[in-house]
Amino acid sequence: MELLWSSLKNRELANLAGDHLADVADATEQAIHRINQNQQLPWRVLTHTGLTIHPPTPRTNEKVSN
Repeated sequence: MELLWSSLKNRELANLAGDHLADVADATEQAIHRINQNQQLPWRVLTHTGLTIHPPTPRTNEKVSN
């Protein structure tokens, strides 16, 4: 989360001196849109943390209860 926040602060909010809170909200919405459009950014952030995502392993010997 910190890396995403850092990306927002270093681009859309960098040197922003809005007259109204709406100016900050608009810049934040632009940042969220930019981040959502970049399919690689979440994976880069995840790689930087050292965490990985593994799909759940299917259990083959599970009993089905009725």
